[in-house]
Amino acid sequence: MPGNGKLYAAIDVGTTKVATLVAKVSPSGAMEVVAIGYASSMGMRKGLVVGAEELTDSIRESVRDAAQMLGKRLPPAFVGITGAHLTCTNAASSLDFQDRTDAVTEADVDRVLESAVAGGGLDDRRRVVHVIPRAYLVDGTPGVRNPVGLSARRSLSVDSHVVVGESAQLDNVARAVRGAGVKVRGMILEHLASAEAVLTGDERQGGVVLVDIGGGTSDIAIYHEGAVWYTSALPIAGHQFTNDIAIGMGLAPAMAEEAKVKYGSALVENGDRWRKVELQGVDGGPPRTVPLDRVNRLLHDRAVELVRMVLAKVNEAGFKRVPMGGIVFTGGCSNLHGLVEVALDYGRCPVRLGAPSATLGVPLELEDSKFATGVGLLLWGIRRRHAGAVAQDITVSPSVQQRLRSWMARLMFRGPAEARA
Repeated sequence: MPGNGKLYAAIDVGTTKVATLVAKVSPSGAMEVVAIGYASSMGMRKGLVVGAEELTDSIRESVRDAAQMLGKRLPPAFVGITGAHLTCTNAASSLDFQDRTDAVTEADVDRVLESAVAGGGLDDRRRVVHVIPRAYLVDGTPGVRNPVGLSARRSLSVDSHVVVGESAQLDNVARAVRGAGVKVRGMILEHLASAEAVLTGDERQGGVVLVDIGGGTSDIAIYHEGAVWYTSALPIAGHQFTNDIAIGMGLAPAMAEEAKVKYGSALVENGDRWRKVELQGVDGGPPRTVPLDRVNRLLHDRAVELVRMVLAKVNEAGFKRVPMGGIVFTGGCSNLHGLVEVALDYGRCPVRLGAPSATLGVPLELEDSKFATGVGLLLWGIRRRHAGAVAQDITVSPSVQQRLRSWMARLMFRGPAEARA
């Protein structure tokens, strides 16, 4: 591969897809996406591994695509994780000094962060995934973002967001990645990765609720005063929307997915009751004609349930109302027509769709909500390992551009336009 630079890889291991991205970071900090891979995901259910061999095969297929583009084996990868086994808490800890005269060091910061989880009742079944500092206090002075180099005579304290997961589930994902021939460089909560790609600095500072709707889970990350405040995962996502249609209307899953993706809406409109849509037959079977209003009523009911659960999580996080930044939806199922309107109606707050943004240095080819987690995994890992990287100078190689056009054609949400023409 021409040019100098350090390679980074990210693997988004989801319930419905496995996406692999590889980026090269130049000595100046510029980032170029140089390889990409995709495969349908098997062996995952709601963020949990239920079939080790199937998941390993899915990851191997996605990795193989990226490796062929790269022309070599992938470097160790940042791997996205989610699921109900992950829990979060906010913890405070401090180090006491005795008339210390020197400045705070990186070692001091590591010690105070480690003490945030000490004595937390962890055992072999539970493992810390993230300890994310929200704010430091130096000698009682609050609001310090980075204490390194500051004088601290009496104490150094930190308020942290701690994410813990089940060791068995984390090991299952790591084992599947290693089984596909890739070392794990680190595991990253998928909601935090998505936030890295789609949220603005103003949204984080003012407070915002990110909802990443994947295939098996909807991941929530709440930000307040510029830092992550709360994270959680809901067991409602794209699969549940499809399953409602399949069960409620007696359709094969493939037909239900077509009804949702091609024609469906979370809004029930007057014209729907007279509209019928034809769905393609499965495995050579005959097509089915179904009433659009029944499809949309099922989608509407599930969308309302999802929004209400999000609002309940906001209250659980300690907020009386949605923060001023509102709700930002991202992920593949966030493109469901009418979802934003449902959230506006029930949330009474600003609502928008989020995708990797050009204002954050993401090129046009990756400005799609389906790529939010994969792009965010890269950004999270690179920004924390390569100082000064990824300002607003990201490019995509020509081969990746071509692959993305093909990939997006496979994943494209076509929306209800055809049904409403």
